[in-house]
Amino acid sequence: MGESIKPVVETSGWVDVITVVLPIVILMIIGVIIVAIIYIVKIVKRYLANTKIAEKKLKMEEIDIQEIKQRLDRIEKKLK
Repeated sequence: MGESIKPVVETSGWVDVITVVLPIVILMIIGVIIVAIIYIVKIVKRYLANTKIAEKKLKMEEIDIQEIKQRLDRIEKKLK
């Protein structure tokens, strides 16, 4: 009664193949996810940089417009 009976389990070749291939597939998926995240971060950084450049350009244009308005006001005062 003290002896335990060990069941004999036969596995097909597919089980062995899946056990070998599954970790590789998981690592590949993780790698693809990491590459995608890096790419998305680069795109977001570029977008933010372009946004900052556009804001600076807009501010410069506003300053130029103000200067032109001041010049026009001075010219109008001289003409009157």
